[in-house]
Amino acid sequence: MSPKSTAAGKQPLSHVQLERAADVFSTLSELSRLQLLQELMPGPRTVSELVEATGMKQANVSKQLGILRSNRLVERERDGNFMHYSIADPMVVHLCEVVCESLRRQAVREAGKYV
Repeated sequence: MSPKSTAAGKQPLSHVQLERAADVFSTLSELSRLQLLQELMPGPRTVSELVEATGMKQANVSKQLGILRSNRLVERERDGNFMHYSIADPMVVHLCEVVCESLRRQAVREAGKYV
């Protein structure tokens, strides 16, 4: 049985790859994690900076960063007493840009219905 090709001639993902994709989407389904990723898009930030920027409690920021890190979406680097977190995979930024642009277009279409 030969694998069927998907759009643009790409091979379908294996079961393991699909599980990984599901894990990524599940991780991105939490509002607080999306807020943290948005704050990390311009560049690395410390937990304290993320707490201040998001208004979340330090314990929650640390917990959510741990989840993002365990799913390889963010990475950290020690700088003296500080740990700087950054986006590990540019795919995250691209995915967020695609989704946000789609939401903007949808909002414009919806607004046009009520004018």
